[in-house]
Amino acid sequence: MTGRRSLSGQALVFLLPLLFALAAAVLWAYEAGRGVTEKRRLVDATDAAALSAAAFQARTLDFDAYTNRAIVANEAVIAQSVSLRSFSSYLNVLLPRAAAVTQWVPLLDAAMATLAQSWAQVDQVVQPSLAGLETVTSLAAHDLAAAQRLMHLGTLEAVPALVRETLQSADPNYRLTTGGEAMLARWAFEWVEFASFYGGAWRWRPADVVTRSLDGFTTARNFTLRPVLGTSLVRLERRGGTDLLDFETWRALDTFSVHRRRNLIFGSVRERDVLAWGGAQAGSSATSRGTHGGSYAVNPRAARSAEETLGRPSGYLGLPSAYDLSRAQRADFDPPRLAIRTRAGAESSAYAESVASVHYARPAPRADQRAELPNLYAPYWRARLVAARADERLSLATLDGTPNWLALVPR
Repeated sequence: MTGRRSLSGQALVFLLPLLFALAAAVLWAYEAGRGVTEKRRLVDATDAAALSAAAFQARTLDFDAYTNRAIVANEAVIAQSVSLRSFSSYLNVLLPRAAAVTQWVPLLDAAMATLAQSWAQVDQVVQPSLAGLETVTSLAAHDLAAAQRLMHLGTLEAVPALVRETLQSADPNYRLTTGGEAMLARWAFEWVEFASFYGGAWRWRPADVVTRSLDGFTTARNFTLRPVLGTSLVRLERRGGTDLLDFETWRALDTFSVHRRRNLIFGSVRERDVLAWGGAQAGSSATSRGTHGGSYAVNPRAARSAEETLGRPSGYLGLPSAYDLSRAQRADFDPPRLAIRTRAGAESSAYAESVASVHYARPAPRADQRAELPNLYAPYWRARLVAARADERLSLATLDGTPNWLALVPR
């Protein structure tokens, strides 16, 4: 009995180390699980911060596009309004002259006289009404341009604040590393260089887009009529058009002249008799002179008469300044990349990094099947997470004092 009792406690000697090892394994698995979960939460928060910041950039670029389109539409309305005022002034000269020619034609004489009188009354209403419309539309366009500048420049402050706010909302201990802060500064530089501000004498970019967006009636109101059996002995030349001058003035001229030889047989066919003219202007007086559908080249005498009818310009404030992609970006598209690195507290050794960027993608292919280059006139900007480049990982590792060789390991 004594020997048996002395042997019964020997198994405990082997069981206690086993239980200790099992407890240590469970504790290690628990701590490892907590570490993996914490690292996963940190990675998710970092991805969310980077993607949220990129989404804000995409919304800013879409806002730029919407405001640019609205500005172009407003400028087109102003150009059409000036064209209508010029055309109304032109008819106000043409119709009384036509009535004087048809006064000997039964029935037509009364109709033309009534039409001339009626149009004179219409013109008295049209001129101030359209001039007021041009003033209001110009004010709206400049308000849109101011909102665009505020939004675009405000993104420089909004994006870093959004990154930090997203991290703090996930966990108050999450923060950007030294490398993450430096990469935010690098992103700010790339954001400034990404889009150019076309203002002042550099408004050629929005002016080009506006000019390409005008309708045919605004750009050229031309026709040539040969009443004598289609010969070139006598021609009636109608010329008219509206041009943007010096980025500050919309000017429209309409001219109508008889072209013939001096003696009907000899000499060149050129402008001989001015039949009608009209003109209108919005904005300050410009020093340059447009083509106006070829009025100066084809009907110079009528064009000079039209200049005298320009009258007092409306309250047009000039072509607004606007943002668009820089020349370098249009040549080689490389949008700003937001690379951030975070850690879970000042003493934590857990890091996470994420890179996000914007890209330009149409929701559907163009009807003409042509490729559309990125621009700030179409709201097709989207945000996405992208893989970190080796140079970005190396910069983050160097700034944060972590092993550089680890940053170069393919991922």
